[in-house]
Amino acid sequence: MSNNPYNLANLYNFLHTERKKARLTQYHMGRLLGNKDQSYVSNVENGLVTLTPELCIKWFEACEAYEHIDLVHYLFRLHPTAVAPIDPALNESASTAVINMIHQLEEAIQATRQLAKWIARERPGRTGELPMNEIKQIFDLIPANKTLIYSLARNHGLNIKELTDRWTRKAMMDHVAMARKEERQAV
Repeated sequence: MSNNPYNLANLYNFLHTERKKARLTQYHMGRLLGNKDQSYVSNVENGLVTLTPELCIKWFEACEAYEHIDLVHYLFRLHPTAVAPIDPALNESASTAVINMIHQLEEAIQATRQLAKWIARERPGRTGELPMNEIKQIFDLIPANKTLIYSLARNHGLNIKELTDRWTRKAMMDHVAMARKEERQAV
């Protein structure tokens, strides 16, 4: 099991490898992690520090290793839709990512139509198996979207943090985002 790349024990190696790829020294990484010293970073990479999702995410953000953040979500089961990350090599070309996104969107539209027909046929007391192939096609939009966003960040300087902040502000203005705690309690 230890040779499975999707294993918490292998996360230490990913941290080291991605820091090196980002050309960050242990000293510089320590500063990015909140004024930790070089020995702390060394201890992390050598498995002497218990990894937390927060530490790993902060580390991979500093390295701009987006797929590895997805890996953290998957390994720590931080979200029910977290899956094994896309191979970073597939996120290098923005033009390929756009073509893939168009293809996935077209397949998802067809799958959504089939799902709508399945739902329309459902009747009380009559159960049927979920159309998993159609649902999987719709689900494929999640990694396709990430592939496009990551490739735009790498190839065209897209600031993902700025994008998420803009989306959040607009979603809040449009009342699409989850209400703040105070607003939910008032209801």
